[in-house]
Amino acid sequence: MEKDAVKKMYNLRRKLVVIGLTGRTGSGCSTVAQLLSNKNFEDCKFVKPDRTNRLSNDERKDVIVYDFLKENWTQFKVISVSNIITSFLVENELQAVKDYISSEFQIEKSPVNVDSDFQELETIYNSVNQKSTQDGFSLELFNDKELDELTKRIKTITSQYRSSKKETIYQAFGTNLRSSGNAILRNSDSLHTFHIAERINKIITAIIENNGNEKTAIVIDSIRNSLESTYFKEQYVSFYLIAINSEDTYRKQRLNSKLNLDQIDEIDKIEYISDKDGVEKFVSQDIKGCIQNAEIYIHNPTDNLPAECHTTLKKQLVRYLSLIFNPGIITPSPVERCMQIAYTAKYNSGCISRQVGAVISNSSYSIKAVGWNNTSEGQVPCLLRNIEDLDNYDKLAYSNYELGNVFTTRVNQLYPERDFSALKGKKLCICFKDIKNDLDKKRNQVHTRSLHAEENAFLQITKYGGGGIDGGYLFTTSSPCELCSKKAYQLNIKRIYYIEPYPGIAGDHILNSGSEDKRPHLKLFHGAIGWAYHQLYQPFVPYKDELSLIYPQRTIE
Repeated sequence: MEKDAVKKMYNLRRKLVVIGLTGRTGSGCSTVAQLLSNKNFEDCKFVKPDRTNRLSNDERKDVIVYDFLKENWTQFKVISVSNIITSFLVENELQAVKDYISSEFQIEKSPVNVDSDFQELETIYNSVNQKSTQDGFSLELFNDKELDELTKRIKTITSQYRSSKKETIYQAFGTNLRSSGNAILRNSDSLHTFHIAERINKIITAIIENNGNEKTAIVIDSIRNSLESTYFKEQYVSFYLIAINSEDTYRKQRLNSKLNLDQIDEIDKIEYISDKDGVEKFVSQDIKGCIQNAEIYIHNPTDNLPAECHTTLKKQLVRYLSLIFNPGIITPSPVERCMQIAYTAKYNSGCISRQVGAVISNSSYSIKAVGWNNTSEGQVPCLLRNIEDLDNYDKLAYSNYELGNVFTTRVNQLYPERDFSALKGKKLCICFKDIKNDLDKKRNQVHTRSLHAEENAFLQITKYGGGGIDGGYLFTTSSPCELCSKKAYQLNIKRIYYIEPYPGIAGDHILNSGSEDKRPHLKLFHGAIGWAYHQLYQPFVPYKDELSLIYPQRTIE
Protein backbone atom coordinates (compact mmCIF):
# COMPACT_ATOMS: atom_id res chain seq x y z
CA MET A 1 0.00 0.00 0.00
CA GLU A 2 2.77 2.42 0.93
CA LYS A 3 4.62 1.68 -2.30
CA ASP A 4 1.44 2.31 -4.30
CA ALA A 5 1.02 5.71 -2.64
CA VAL A 6 4.51 6.79 -3.68
CA LYS A 7 3.99 5.44 -7.19
CA LYS A 8 0.73 7.36 -7.61
CA MET A 9 2.44 10.52 -6.39
CA TYR A 10 5.12 10.34 -9.09
CA ASN A 11 2.69 9.21 -11.77
CA LEU A 12 1.05 12.61 -11.42
CA ARG A 13 4.28 14.09 -12.78
CA ARG A 14 4.96 11.35 -15.33
CA LYS A 15 1.42 11.05 -16.71
CA LEU A 16 2.11 13.81 -19.24
CA VAL A 17 5.44 15.39 -20.12
CA VAL A 18 5.76 17.84 -23.01
CA ILE A 19 9.22 19.05 -23.98
CA GLY A 20 9.74 21.86 -26.47
CA LEU A 21 13.16 22.17 -28.09
CA THR A 22 14.59 25.45 -29.31
CA GLY A 23 17.95 26.65 -30.53
CA ARG A 24 19.72 28.16 -33.48
CA THR A 25 20.05 26.14 -36.69
CA GLY A 26 22.86 23.63 -36.19
CA SER A 27 22.72 23.66 -32.38
CA GLY A 28 21.37 20.11 -32.12
CA CYS A 29 17.59 20.18 -31.55
CA SER A 30 16.97 17.37 -34.04
CA THR A 31 19.74 15.31 -32.40
CA VAL A 32 17.96 15.57 -29.04
CA ALA A 33 14.57 14.77 -30.61
CA GLN A 34 16.07 11.66 -32.23
CA LEU A 35 17.53 10.51 -28.90
CA LEU A 36 14.20 10.99 -27.12
CA SER A 37 12.37 9.01 -29.81
CA ASN A 38 14.36 5.84 -29.07
CA LYS A 39 12.28 2.98 -27.73
CA ASN A 40 14.98 1.64 -25.41
CA PHE A 41 17.47 3.32 -23.08
CA GLU A 42 20.32 1.27 -24.58
CA ASP A 43 19.59 2.64 -28.06
CA CYS A 44 20.64 6.12 -26.92
CA LYS A 45 24.17 4.96 -26.11
CA PHE A 46 24.44 7.26 -23.14
CA VAL A 47 27.93 7.41 -21.66
CA LYS A 48 28.25 5.17 -18.63
CA PRO A 49 29.54 7.04 -15.56
CA ASP A 50 32.81 6.03 -13.94
CA ARG A 51 32.04 3.90 -10.88
CA THR A 52 35.58 2.88 -10.02
CA ASN A 53 37.01 6.17 -8.85
CA ARG A 54 34.25 8.55 -7.75
CA LEU A 55 36.21 11.46 -6.39
CA SER A 56 33.66 14.26 -6.62
CA ASN A 57 30.02 14.85 -5.78
CA ASP A 58 29.36 15.69 -9.43
CA GLU A 59 30.47 12.20 -10.41
CA ARG A 60 28.21 10.70 -7.74
CA LYS A 61 25.31 12.67 -9.20
CA ASP A 62 26.10 11.25 -12.64
CA VAL A 63 25.77 7.72 -11.29
CA ILE A 64 22.46 8.48 -9.54
CA VAL A 65 20.72 9.98 -12.59
CA TYR A 66 22.10 7.36 -14.99
CA ASP A 67 20.85 4.47 -12.85
CA PHE A 68 17.46 6.11 -12.41
CA LEU A 69 16.88 6.87 -16.09
CA LYS A 70 17.98 3.37 -17.10
CA GLU A 71 15.17 1.94 -14.93
CA ASN A 72 12.58 4.56 -15.92
CA TRP A 73 13.25 5.30 -19.59
CA THR A 74 10.21 6.60 -21.49
CA GLN A 75 10.01 6.85 -25.26
CA PHE A 76 8.90 10.27 -26.55
CA LYS A 77 6.61 10.91 -29.49
CA VAL A 78 8.21 13.52 -31.77
CA ILE A 79 6.11 16.32 -33.25
CA SER A 80 8.09 17.99 -36.03
CA VAL A 81 7.11 21.63 -36.51
CA SER A 82 8.30 21.36 -40.12
CA ASN A 83 5.78 18.55 -40.67
CA ILE A 84 3.06 20.69 -39.10
CA ILE A 85 3.92 23.49 -41.54
CA THR A 86 3.80 21.01 -44.45
CA SER A 87 0.34 19.91 -43.31
CA PHE A 88 -0.82 23.50 -43.80
CA LEU A 89 1.03 23.81 -47.11
CA VAL A 90 -0.77 20.83 -48.69
CA GLU A 91 -4.12 22.52 -48.05
CA ASN A 92 -3.21 24.48 -51.20
CA GLU A 93 -3.15 23.00 -54.69
CA LEU A 94 0.38 22.27 -55.91
CA GLN A 95 0.13 24.79 -58.77
CA ALA A 96 -0.68 27.59 -56.31
CA VAL A 97 2.38 26.62 -54.23
CA LYS A 98 4.60 26.62 -57.33
CA ASP A 99 3.26 30.02 -58.42
CA TYR A 100 4.03 31.46 -54.98
CA ILE A 101 7.56 30.05 -54.94
CA SER A 102 8.26 31.27 -58.49
CA SER A 103 7.26 34.82 -57.56
CA GLU A 104 8.99 35.00 -54.17
CA PHE A 105 12.19 32.90 -54.34
CA GLN A 106 15.48 32.91 -56.19
CA ILE A 107 18.77 31.02 -56.22
CA GLU A 108 21.56 33.59 -55.86
CA LYS A 109 19.56 36.23 -57.78
CA SER A 110 18.57 33.78 -60.52
CA PRO A 111 14.96 32.59 -61.05
CA VAL A 112 14.12 29.16 -59.68
CA ASN A 113 12.93 26.40 -62.02
CA VAL A 114 9.98 25.29 -59.90
CA ASP A 115 8.27 23.12 -62.55
CA SER A 116 11.43 21.09 -63.04
CA ASP A 117 12.38 20.93 -59.36
CA PHE A 118 8.88 19.99 -58.16
CA GLN A 119 8.04 17.51 -60.91
CA GLU A 120 9.18 14.55 -58.81
CA LEU A 121 7.04 15.76 -55.88
CA GLU A 122 3.72 15.83 -57.68
CA THR A 123 2.61 12.28 -56.79
CA ILE A 124 3.48 12.41 -53.08
CA TYR A 125 2.21 16.00 -52.73
CA ASN A 126 -1.17 15.13 -54.24
CA SER A 127 -1.39 12.01 -52.08
CA VAL A 128 -0.87 13.98 -48.86
CA ASN A 129 -3.14 16.74 -50.18
CA GLN A 130 -6.00 14.27 -50.68
CA LYS A 131 -5.63 12.86 -47.17
CA SER A 132 -5.64 16.38 -45.76
CA THR A 133 -8.68 17.64 -47.63
CA GLN A 134 -10.69 14.45 -47.02
CA ASP A 135 -9.97 13.94 -43.35
CA GLY A 136 -8.75 17.31 -42.12
CA PHE A 137 -5.53 17.28 -40.10
CA SER A 138 -5.91 14.09 -38.10
CA LEU A 139 -3.57 12.01 -35.97
CA GLU A 140 -3.56 9.46 -38.81
CA LEU A 141 -2.16 12.04 -41.23
CA PHE A 142 0.40 13.17 -38.67
CA ASN A 143 1.58 9.56 -38.23
CA ASP A 144 1.67 8.98 -42.00
CA LYS A 145 5.26 8.53 -43.21
CA GLU A 146 4.39 10.31 -46.45
CA LEU A 147 4.03 13.64 -44.60
CA ASP A 148 7.54 13.33 -43.17
CA GLU A 149 8.93 12.22 -46.53
CA LEU A 150 7.29 15.17 -48.30
CA THR A 151 8.81 17.63 -45.82
CA LYS A 152 12.29 16.19 -46.27
CA ARG A 153 12.06 16.26 -50.06
CA ILE A 154 10.78 19.84 -50.19
CA LYS A 155 13.60 20.96 -47.89
CA THR A 156 16.20 19.14 -50.01
CA ILE A 157 14.95 20.55 -53.29
CA THR A 158 14.63 24.12 -51.98
CA SER A 159 17.77 24.21 -49.79
CA GLN A 160 19.30 26.93 -52.01
CA TYR A 161 16.07 28.96 -52.39
CA ARG A 162 15.99 32.39 -50.72
CA SER A 163 13.25 35.03 -50.73
CA SER A 164 13.90 38.74 -51.21
CA LYS A 165 14.03 38.91 -47.40
CA LYS A 166 16.72 36.17 -47.39
CA GLU A 167 14.31 33.67 -45.81
CA THR A 168 14.55 29.95 -46.40
CA ILE A 169 11.36 28.45 -47.74
CA TYR A 170 10.17 27.00 -44.39
CA GLN A 171 11.00 30.25 -42.59
CA ALA A 172 8.71 31.99 -45.08
CA PHE A 173 5.96 29.37 -44.77
CA GLY A 174 6.01 29.70 -40.97
CA THR A 175 5.89 33.50 -41.04
CA ASN A 176 3.03 33.39 -43.55
CA LEU A 177 1.02 31.02 -41.34
CA ARG A 178 1.45 33.25 -38.30
CA SER A 179 0.40 36.33 -40.26
CA SER A 180 -2.40 35.05 -42.53
CA GLY A 181 -3.17 31.46 -41.57
CA ASN A 182 -2.04 30.28 -45.03
CA ALA A 183 1.46 28.99 -45.82
CA ILE A 184 1.66 30.86 -49.13
CA LEU A 185 0.04 34.17 -48.16
CA ARG A 186 1.50 36.98 -46.05
CA ASN A 187 -0.91 39.48 -44.53
CA SER A 188 0.22 42.43 -42.40
CA ASP A 189 -3.33 43.46 -41.49
CA SER A 190 -4.20 40.55 -39.20
CA LEU A 191 -2.51 38.11 -36.90
CA HIS A 192 -2.73 34.33 -36.69
CA THR A 193 0.16 34.17 -34.23
CA PHE A 194 -0.85 30.87 -32.65
CA HIS A 195 -1.96 29.12 -35.86
CA ILE A 196 0.93 26.63 -35.83
CA ALA A 197 0.84 26.18 -32.04
CA GLU A 198 -2.90 25.46 -32.04
CA ARG A 199 -2.49 22.67 -34.59
CA ILE A 200 0.34 21.17 -32.54
CA ASN A 201 -1.94 21.36 -29.51
CA LYS A 202 -4.64 19.44 -31.39
CA ILE A 203 -2.11 16.70 -32.15
CA ILE A 204 -1.02 16.55 -28.49
CA THR A 205 -4.66 16.26 -27.42
CA ALA A 206 -5.23 13.44 -29.93
CA ILE A 207 -2.13 11.57 -28.73
CA ILE A 208 -3.27 11.87 -25.08
CA GLU A 209 -6.74 10.56 -25.96
CA ASN A 210 -5.27 7.74 -28.03
CA ASN A 211 -3.00 6.68 -25.14
CA GLY A 212 -5.85 6.49 -22.65
CA ASN A 213 -4.43 5.88 -19.18
CA GLU A 214 -0.90 5.26 -20.45
CA LYS A 215 1.94 7.71 -19.88
CA THR A 216 2.35 10.32 -22.60
CA ALA A 217 5.70 11.88 -23.42
CA ILE A 218 5.95 14.34 -26.30
CA VAL A 219 8.82 16.37 -27.74
CA ILE A 220 8.23 19.30 -30.12
CA ASP A 221 11.10 19.76 -32.60
CA SER A 222 11.56 22.68 -32.74
CA ILE A 223 9.91 25.88 -31.50
CA ARG A 224 11.16 29.02 -33.26
CA ASN A 225 8.72 31.75 -32.24
CA SER A 226 8.77 33.04 -28.66
CA LEU A 227 4.99 33.57 -28.50
CA GLU A 228 4.50 29.92 -29.45
CA SER A 229 6.72 28.86 -26.55
CA THR A 230 4.63 31.05 -24.23
CA TYR A 231 1.46 29.43 -25.62
CA PHE A 232 2.62 25.97 -24.54
CA LYS A 233 3.74 27.24 -21.13
CA GLU A 234 0.20 28.49 -20.58
CA GLN A 235 -1.36 25.26 -21.88
CA TYR A 236 0.61 22.68 -19.87
CA VAL A 237 1.99 22.70 -16.35
CA SER A 238 4.23 19.84 -17.48
CA PHE A 239 5.77 21.78 -20.39
CA TYR A 240 9.55 22.26 -20.37
CA LEU A 241 11.25 24.49 -22.93
CA ILE A 242 14.81 23.25 -23.44
CA ALA A 243 17.31 25.41 -25.33
CA ILE A 244 20.13 23.57 -27.07
CA ASN A 245 23.12 25.92 -27.20
CA SER A 246 26.36 25.58 -29.10
CA GLU A 247 29.22 27.98 -29.71
CA ASP A 248 29.12 29.54 -33.17
CA THR A 249 32.38 27.87 -34.18
CA TYR A 250 30.97 24.38 -33.61
CA ARG A 251 27.52 25.21 -34.96
CA LYS A 252 28.83 26.60 -38.23
CA GLN A 253 31.20 23.65 -38.66
CA ARG A 254 28.19 21.32 -38.59
CA LEU A 255 26.28 23.41 -41.12
CA ASN A 256 29.22 24.03 -43.43
CA SER A 257 28.86 20.63 -45.08
CA LYS A 258 25.49 21.72 -46.53
CA LEU A 259 25.64 25.54 -46.58
CA ASN A 260 28.32 28.15 -47.22
CA LEU A 261 29.11 30.81 -44.60
CA ASP A 262 27.07 33.51 -46.38
CA GLN A 263 23.99 31.27 -46.34
CA ILE A 264 24.51 30.47 -42.66
CA ASP A 265 24.78 34.19 -41.86
CA GLU A 266 21.54 34.83 -43.77
CA ILE A 267 19.73 32.16 -41.74
CA ASP A 268 21.10 33.61 -38.49
CA LYS A 269 19.87 37.10 -39.36
CA ILE A 270 16.36 35.85 -40.01
CA GLU A 271 15.99 33.60 -36.96
CA TYR A 272 18.15 35.33 -34.34
CA ILE A 273 19.48 38.80 -35.15
CA SER A 274 16.10 40.40 -35.63
CA ASP A 275 15.40 44.13 -35.97
CA LYS A 276 11.84 43.70 -37.20
CA ASP A 277 9.07 46.07 -36.20
CA GLY A 278 5.29 45.88 -36.09
CA VAL A 279 3.54 42.65 -37.07
CA GLU A 280 6.78 41.09 -38.38
CA LYS A 281 8.18 41.06 -34.85
CA PHE A 282 5.39 38.73 -33.70
CA VAL A 283 5.07 36.41 -36.70
CA SER A 284 8.72 35.82 -37.68
CA GLN A 285 11.20 33.34 -36.29
CA ASP A 286 12.59 34.62 -33.01
CA ILE A 287 15.17 32.19 -31.64
CA LYS A 288 16.61 34.86 -29.37
CA GLY A 289 13.24 35.27 -27.64
CA CYS A 290 12.79 31.49 -27.42
CA ILE A 291 16.20 31.08 -25.75
CA GLN A 292 15.28 33.82 -23.27
CA ASN A 293 12.01 31.96 -22.57
CA ALA A 294 13.74 28.62 -21.94
CA GLU A 295 14.41 27.39 -18.41
CA ILE A 296 16.56 24.35 -19.14
CA TYR A 297 19.76 24.85 -21.12
CA ILE A 298 21.84 22.07 -22.64
CA HIS A 299 25.32 22.71 -24.02
CA ASN A 300 26.19 20.88 -27.23
CA PRO A 301 29.84 21.41 -28.19
CA THR A 302 31.63 19.29 -30.78
CA ASP A 303 33.20 16.56 -28.67
CA ASN A 304 36.84 15.88 -29.44
CA LEU A 305 36.34 12.32 -30.63
CA PRO A 306 37.00 10.47 -33.92
CA ALA A 307 33.28 10.57 -34.64
CA GLU A 308 31.10 13.01 -32.74
CA CYS A 309 28.81 11.10 -30.40
CA HIS A 310 27.43 14.08 -28.44
CA THR A 311 28.90 12.93 -25.12
CA THR A 312 28.46 16.30 -23.39
CA LEU A 313 24.90 16.72 -24.64
CA LYS A 314 23.87 13.19 -23.66
CA LYS A 315 25.29 13.53 -20.16
CA GLN A 316 23.16 16.62 -19.52
CA LEU A 317 20.10 15.05 -21.12
CA VAL A 318 20.30 12.11 -18.70
CA ARG A 319 20.39 14.54 -15.76
CA TYR A 320 17.40 16.66 -16.75
CA LEU A 321 15.17 13.82 -17.95
CA SER A 322 15.74 12.08 -14.62
CA LEU A 323 14.82 15.23 -12.71
CA ILE A 324 11.72 15.78 -14.85
CA PHE A 325 10.50 12.28 -13.97
CA ASN A 326 11.68 12.35 -10.34
CA PRO A 327 12.41 15.81 -8.89
CA GLY A 328 14.93 16.21 -6.11
CA ILE A 329 17.00 13.04 -6.57
CA ILE A 330 20.10 15.25 -6.85
CA THR A 331 20.86 18.85 -5.87
CA PRO A 332 21.66 21.80 -8.17
CA SER A 333 25.19 22.55 -9.28
CA PRO A 334 26.93 25.67 -7.89
CA VAL A 335 26.70 27.22 -11.36
CA GLU A 336 22.93 26.63 -11.45
CA ARG A 337 22.56 28.10 -7.97
CA CYS A 338 24.33 31.32 -8.95
CA MET A 339 22.58 31.66 -12.32
CA GLN A 340 19.20 31.08 -10.69
CA ILE A 341 19.81 34.14 -8.54
CA ALA A 342 20.90 36.17 -11.58
CA TYR A 343 17.79 34.98 -13.44
CA THR A 344 15.53 35.95 -10.55
CA ALA A 345 17.28 39.30 -10.15
CA LYS A 346 16.52 40.35 -13.72
CA TYR A 347 12.85 40.80 -12.88
CA ASN A 348 13.81 43.79 -10.71
CA SER A 349 14.71 45.60 -13.93
CA GLY A 350 12.44 48.44 -14.98
CA CYS A 351 13.76 48.38 -18.56
CA ILE A 352 10.94 47.91 -21.07
CA SER A 353 13.25 46.52 -23.79
CA ARG A 354 14.93 43.58 -22.06
CA GLN A 355 15.66 42.46 -18.52
CA VAL A 356 19.11 41.17 -17.55
CA GLY A 357 20.41 39.86 -14.23
CA ALA A 358 23.97 39.33 -12.99
CA VAL A 359 25.75 37.74 -10.03
CA ILE A 360 29.40 37.96 -9.00
CA SER A 361 30.98 35.23 -6.90
CA ASN A 362 34.44 34.33 -5.75
CA SER A 363 36.14 31.17 -7.06
CA SER A 364 34.26 29.07 -4.47
CA TYR A 365 30.88 30.24 -5.82
CA SER A 366 30.22 32.37 -2.73
CA ILE A 367 28.06 35.25 -3.95
CA LYS A 368 29.47 38.75 -3.43
CA ALA A 369 27.09 40.95 -5.43
CA VAL A 370 23.82 40.88 -7.38
CA GLY A 371 22.80 43.32 -10.11
CA TRP A 372 20.20 43.98 -12.78
CA ASN A 373 19.88 46.54 -15.56
CA ASN A 374 18.09 49.57 -14.20
CA THR A 375 18.32 53.33 -13.84
CA SER A 376 20.57 54.82 -11.16
CA GLU A 377 19.18 54.97 -7.63
CA GLY A 378 16.85 57.95 -7.32
CA GLN A 379 15.84 57.95 -11.00
CA VAL A 380 12.56 56.55 -12.36
CA PRO A 381 12.82 53.43 -14.57
CA CYS A 382 10.97 53.47 -17.88
CA LEU A 383 8.47 50.84 -16.75
CA LEU A 384 7.16 53.25 -14.11
CA ARG A 385 6.97 56.23 -16.44
CA ASN A 386 3.94 57.28 -18.45
CA ILE A 387 3.79 59.44 -21.58
CA GLU A 388 1.13 61.52 -19.85
CA ASP A 389 3.69 62.42 -17.18
CA LEU A 390 5.82 63.98 -19.92
CA ASP A 391 2.91 66.20 -20.93
CA ASN A 392 2.41 67.18 -17.30
CA TYR A 393 6.13 67.91 -16.76
CA ASP A 394 6.77 65.35 -14.05
CA LYS A 395 10.25 66.60 -13.17
CA LEU A 396 11.11 63.50 -11.15
CA ALA A 397 10.24 61.06 -13.92
CA TYR A 398 11.91 62.87 -16.83
CA SER A 399 15.25 64.60 -17.38
CA ASN A 400 15.74 68.19 -18.47
CA TYR A 401 16.74 66.94 -21.91
CA GLU A 402 13.52 64.94 -22.22
CA LEU A 403 11.46 67.94 -21.15
CA GLY A 404 13.12 70.06 -23.85
CA ASN A 405 11.34 71.04 -27.06
CA VAL A 406 13.35 68.79 -29.41
CA PHE A 407 12.54 65.58 -27.53
CA THR A 408 8.90 66.36 -26.65
CA THR A 409 8.20 67.47 -30.22
CA ARG A 410 9.51 64.15 -31.51
CA VAL A 411 7.45 62.19 -28.99
CA ASN A 412 4.32 64.08 -30.05
CA GLN A 413 5.09 63.32 -33.71
CA LEU A 414 5.53 59.61 -32.96
CA TYR A 415 2.49 59.45 -30.65
CA PRO A 416 0.05 62.08 -31.95
CA GLU A 417 -3.02 60.42 -30.47
CA ARG A 418 -3.76 60.63 -26.75
CA ASP A 419 -6.64 58.16 -26.68
CA PHE A 420 -5.37 55.35 -24.47
CA SER A 421 -8.59 53.30 -24.34
CA ALA A 422 -6.98 50.46 -26.35
CA LEU A 423 -4.47 49.96 -23.53
CA LYS A 424 -7.27 48.88 -21.16
CA GLY A 425 -5.80 50.63 -18.13
CA LYS A 426 -2.13 50.05 -18.97
CA LYS A 427 0.21 53.03 -19.17
CA LEU A 428 2.10 53.99 -22.33
CA CYS A 429 5.79 53.81 -21.50
CA ILE A 430 8.34 55.21 -23.94
CA CYS A 431 11.93 54.10 -24.51
CA PHE A 432 14.36 57.04 -24.40
CA LYS A 433 17.02 55.16 -26.39
CA ASP A 434 14.64 54.45 -29.28
CA ILE A 435 13.48 58.05 -29.55
CA LYS A 436 17.02 59.48 -29.24
CA ASN A 437 18.26 57.09 -31.93
CA ASP A 438 15.28 58.07 -34.08
CA LEU A 439 16.26 61.73 -33.70
CA ASP A 440 19.91 61.03 -34.50
CA LYS A 441 19.13 58.48 -37.25
CA LYS A 442 21.56 56.05 -35.60
CA ARG A 443 21.43 52.83 -33.59
CA ASN A 444 23.47 53.65 -30.49
CA GLN A 445 23.42 51.55 -27.32
CA VAL A 446 25.15 54.32 -25.34
CA HIS A 447 21.89 56.22 -24.88
CA THR A 448 20.20 53.62 -22.69
CA ARG A 449 19.09 55.11 -19.37
CA SER A 450 19.84 51.93 -17.45
CA LEU A 451 23.08 50.71 -15.98
CA HIS A 452 23.90 47.26 -17.33
CA ALA A 453 23.33 44.37 -14.92
CA GLU A 454 27.02 43.43 -14.74
CA GLU A 455 28.01 47.07 -14.24
CA ASN A 456 25.44 47.43 -11.46
CA ALA A 457 26.77 44.31 -9.70
CA PHE A 458 30.36 45.62 -9.87
CA LEU A 459 29.23 48.95 -8.44
CA GLN A 460 27.44 47.28 -5.52
CA ILE A 461 30.79 45.98 -4.30
CA THR A 462 32.33 49.44 -4.62
CA LYS A 463 29.37 51.12 -2.96
CA TYR A 464 28.79 48.79 -0.04
CA GLY A 465 32.10 46.95 0.30
CA GLY A 466 32.42 43.21 0.57
CA GLY A 467 34.79 40.36 -0.13
CA GLY A 468 37.25 40.49 -2.99
CA ILE A 469 36.37 39.08 -6.38
CA ASP A 470 39.88 38.78 -7.81
CA GLY A 471 39.86 35.48 -9.71
CA GLY A 472 36.09 35.15 -9.24
CA TYR A 473 33.19 34.42 -11.58
CA LEU A 474 30.53 36.51 -13.31
CA PHE A 475 27.10 35.03 -14.04
CA THR A 476 24.89 36.95 -16.45
CA THR A 477 21.71 36.09 -18.32
CA SER A 478 23.23 37.80 -21.38
CA SER A 479 26.93 37.83 -22.28
CA PRO A 480 28.54 41.19 -21.38
CA CYS A 481 28.89 44.06 -23.84
CA GLU A 482 32.25 45.66 -24.66
CA LEU A 483 32.09 48.12 -21.75
CA CYS A 484 31.16 45.51 -19.12
CA SER A 485 33.75 43.10 -20.57
CA LYS A 486 36.45 45.72 -19.97
CA LYS A 487 35.39 46.03 -16.34
CA ALA A 488 35.33 42.24 -15.87
CA TYR A 489 38.80 42.01 -17.41
CA GLN A 490 40.15 44.78 -15.14
CA LEU A 491 38.69 43.09 -12.03
CA ASN A 492 40.41 39.80 -13.01
CA ILE A 493 37.18 37.85 -13.41
CA LYS A 494 38.25 34.36 -14.49
CA ARG A 495 34.99 32.92 -15.82
CA ILE A 496 31.92 34.51 -17.36
CA TYR A 497 28.89 32.21 -17.47
CA TYR A 498 26.16 33.45 -19.83
CA ILE A 499 22.89 32.19 -21.29
CA GLU A 500 22.58 34.07 -24.57
CA PRO A 501 25.19 35.96 -26.61
CA TYR A 502 25.06 39.75 -26.71
CA PRO A 503 25.57 41.18 -30.22
CA GLY A 504 28.92 42.89 -30.54
CA ILE A 505 32.66 42.33 -30.55
CA ALA A 506 33.26 41.90 -26.81
CA GLY A 507 34.60 38.36 -27.18
CA ASP A 508 36.94 38.83 -30.12
CA HIS A 509 38.02 42.38 -29.29
CA ILE A 510 38.33 42.40 -25.48
CA LEU A 511 37.97 39.07 -23.70
CA ASN A 512 40.21 37.13 -26.11
CA SER A 513 43.01 39.71 -26.22
CA GLY A 514 46.02 40.43 -24.00
CA SER A 515 47.85 38.06 -21.68
CA GLU A 516 46.53 34.51 -21.72
CA ASP A 517 46.58 34.25 -17.91
CA LYS A 518 44.49 37.42 -17.55
CA ARG A 519 41.71 36.64 -19.99
CA PRO A 520 38.23 35.83 -18.62
CA HIS A 521 36.94 32.54 -20.03
CA LEU A 522 33.45 32.70 -21.59
CA LYS A 523 31.32 29.65 -20.77
CA LEU A 524 27.87 28.89 -22.13
CA PHE A 525 25.55 28.11 -19.21
CA HIS A 526 23.89 24.73 -19.03
CA GLY A 527 21.40 23.86 -16.35
CA ALA A 528 17.93 24.64 -15.01
CA ILE A 529 16.73 28.06 -13.89
CA GLY A 530 13.48 29.89 -13.17
CA TRP A 531 10.34 27.81 -12.77
CA ALA A 532 12.13 24.64 -13.90
CA TYR A 533 14.73 25.04 -11.13
CA HIS A 534 11.97 24.59 -8.55
CA GLN A 535 10.15 21.89 -10.54
CA LEU A 536 13.27 19.75 -10.91
CA TYR A 537 14.98 20.22 -7.56
CA GLN A 538 12.06 20.39 -5.12
CA PRO A 539 11.17 16.84 -3.99
CA PHE A 540 7.54 15.93 -3.41
CA VAL A 541 8.37 14.86 0.15
CA PRO A 542 11.67 14.69 2.07
CA TYR A 543 13.68 11.81 0.59
CA LYS A 544 13.93 10.06 3.95
CA ASP A 545 10.13 9.96 4.23
CA GLU A 546 9.82 8.60 0.71
CA LEU A 547 12.33 5.83 1.44
CA SER A 548 10.53 4.92 4.63
CA LEU A 549 7.42 4.15 2.54
CA ILE A 550 9.20 2.24 -0.23
CA TYR A 551 11.85 0.44 1.80
CA PRO A 552 10.99 0.59 5.53
CA GLN A 553 13.47 -0.33 8.22
CA ARG A 554 13.01 -3.54 10.17
CA THR A 555 11.61 -3.16 13.64
CA ILE A 556 14.16 -4.46 16.16
CA GLU A 557 12.73 -5.73 19.43
